[in-house]
Amino acid sequence: MSQNGFEDPHGDEPTQQVYIRRRIFALLALLLVLILLIWGFVSIVRALSGSSKNTDASASQATASSSSAAPFSDFTDRASASAHADNKDGDKDNKDKDEADNSASAQASDNAQEQKKEDDAQASASSEAAETAAAEPTQEQRTEDAAASETATAEPTEEQSPAVVSACSAADMAVSLTVDKNSYGAGQFPAMAVTYTNTAGTPCAVGGNAGTVDVNIISGPAQVYNYAQCNAAAADPAEIAAGATDTKVITWDRSLNVLGCGTKRTIQPGHYWATASVNGVHSKPVRIIVTG
Repeated sequence: MSQNGFEDPHGDEPTQQVYIRRRIFALLALLLVLILLIWGFVSIVRALSGSSKNTDASASQATASSSSAAPFSDFTDRASASAHADNKDGDKDNKDKDEADNSASAQASDNAQEQKKEDDAQASASSEAAETAAAEPTQEQRTEDAAASETATAEPTEEQSPAVVSACSAADMAVSLTVDKNSYGAGQFPAMAVTYTNTAGTPCAVGGNAGTVDVNIISGPAQVYNYAQCNAAAADPAEIAAGATDTKVITWDRSLNVLGCGTKRTIQPGHYWATASVNGVHSKPVRIIVTG
């Protein structure tokens, strides 16, 4: 009944539980149908597979029966006695012919080998004769070789020139300085002897550039005189043998050449220190006393 007293013609609506049951039944029905379809498909595939296997077995049996039908069908009858005799005669003739051919071939091969041996012997003899002629020079060749040897001996090459001697250094030379007096009066010039000795076991060279042998004189910290400054003449290198000694004497004119090589000024009385050097190797300082 409705609120206004009339009955609803459509009835009550289905509840939620009823709706869910209907859905479950529908799904079960659909699943059953799907299972039936799958089962039908599998059955059809199996039926087709069995039919194919039966067909292959029938074909295999037919092939086996055909192959075993006539096992001796390929064989032929044996030849008659007359045919066999003819074949023996033909084989004998062929054998005789082959033996004749082989004999002729062997004879030809022997002849060819003998000819080759003769050719090899002639070639070997010719080669030995040529080698003998080449190994024994003629008289003219001997004369030319002797002249060339004498020329080479008389004219030394650059490789035969003597080796260049290295310059003496502190490792192979000792330098010392001595003066001729203890003191010098007015008008006396100190004479200084520079001595250098080759202490190495091999020769070395001194010289070759300006100021190789030098004497330097100072007074306290002040520079007074330098020999090489005003004596710049270059000297050729002089070789000093191992253990040899050489000496050079330098005389000081008491000039004060630190002011220039052309100066006329001379030193005042006092104490001075002189040091010698050769190729850059220095001696110990020596004192020079000037009294007047």
